Amino acid sequence: MFAANQNTSIADRANSGLNVTSNDYGLILEDLFPVVGVLICTVGSIGNFAVLFAFLTQRKLRTKLNCFLASLAFSDILLMGITVPLELEYHIRAKFIHGVVICDLMYTIHFLALSSSSLNLLAVSVYRYITIAFPFSAKLAQPIHIVASIAVLWLYAVITALLPLMGWRSGPSSIKFSLCVFMIEEEYVMFILTVNWVLPAVIVLILYVMIFRIARIHAIKIAKQQVLREYERIRSPLFKCAKTLGKIAIVYLICWIPYVTKTILLLWYGPSVPRAISLIFVLFYYANSAINPFLYAGLCTDFREVFSECARKVYNKLSLLCRRVSAFVHSVVSSLCSDSSRTGTHATERSRLRRSRKRARTRSRSSSQQPSVATFV
Repeated sequence: MFAANQNTSIADRANSGLNVTSNDYGLILEDLFPVVGVLICTVGSIGNFAVLFAFLTQRKLRTKLNCFLASLAFSDILLMGITVPLELEYHIRAKFIHGVVICDLMYTIHFLALSSSSLNLLAVSVYRYITIAFPFSAKLAQPIHIVASIAVLWLYAVITALLPLMGWRSGPSSIKFSLCVFMIEEEYVMFILTVNWVLPAVIVLILYVMIFRIARIHAIKIAKQQVLREYERIRSPLFKCAKTLGKIAIVYLICWIPYVTKTILLLWYGPSVPRAISLIFVLFYYANSAINPFLYAGLCTDFREVFSECARKVYNKLSLLCRRVSAFVHSVVSSLCSDSSRTGTHATERSRLRRSRKRARTRSRSSSQQPSVATFV
C-alpha cells in the first residue's frame, strides 16, 4: 500500500516515469510526445467513430462477429475520447487543472478501457474458436446471446474499474501540488493487470494456437485430397476470418505488452524504466486504438466494402459540390465582366454623343457668326 503523502499514484508513475533523469533524447521525446499523442488521439477517435457508425447504419455489418468488433471500437472510443485527452493535457501543462471528479474519471476510464478491450478480444476469440471447432453448435447461438455476453463482460469491466471508488484504495483522491493523486492499492493494480489483462491474453494465445492447429490438419487433408466431412467443409471459409482476427490480436498484444510489463516491474522493483522508454510504451498502447479501425478496413472484407462505398459517395458529393461552386464562381465572374463591359459600352456611347453634340453646337455657332450676302450689299 502506498502512503497517503505521495504526490502521484501508481498509474500516474507508470505513465510518466517520475524521478528519472532525462537525457537529451528524453527531452526530444518530451516535446514530441504531445504532438504524436494528439495525432493518435484524433485518428483513433475518427476511425473508431467511423467503425461504430458503419456498424449501426449498415445492416450487412450487423453480424454476430462484428458485434464484438463494435464493442471493441466503443472501448477504444472511451480511451481516445476521455482518458487520452486528459493525460495529454496533464502532460502539456505539467499540472492538473481539473477537480477531483475528473481525476477519478480519468483513471477509472483508463482501467475500464484496459479491461473491456482485453475481454472483448477474449470474447471474439472464444466465439471464433467455437465456430471453427464446433460449427454446428455455433449455429445455435442467436444474436441475443451475443448481445447478452457483451453486456455481461461490460458489466464486469465496469464493476472492476469502480472498485477503487467503492473502497479498494488507500485513501480518497485529491489534488495536491497541481497533481492528480489517485491513491490505490498495489493489490488492485495487480488484480487488474493479471486477471483482466494477462489471463485473457494467455487464453487468446492458446485459442489461436488451437485454431491454427485445426487449420493445419484441415489443409493437410485438402492436400491429400481426402474426403471432407460436412462440418469440415463448413470450416473452410472460417479460417480466413480467424487469420484476420489473429492479426488483430497480435497487434493488440504487441501494443499493450510493453506498458503492462513496465507497470508490473514498477510495482515490484520501483521506477526502473527510463522516462523516454516509458513515454514510448504509453504511445504504443495509445496507437493500438488508432490502428484497429485500419485493421478492420484492411483485413475484414465487409468493413472494407462499406468504407470503400462510403469513400466513393463522399468523393462523388465533394466532386459535385466543387463543380457547383466552380459554376457559381464562373457565373459571378461572367456577370461582373458583362456588367463592366456594358458599363464601358454605355460610357463610350455617352462620350460619343457628347462629342457629336459639341460638334453640332460648334457648327451652329460658326454658321450664325458668318455674314450674309444681304449685309454686304
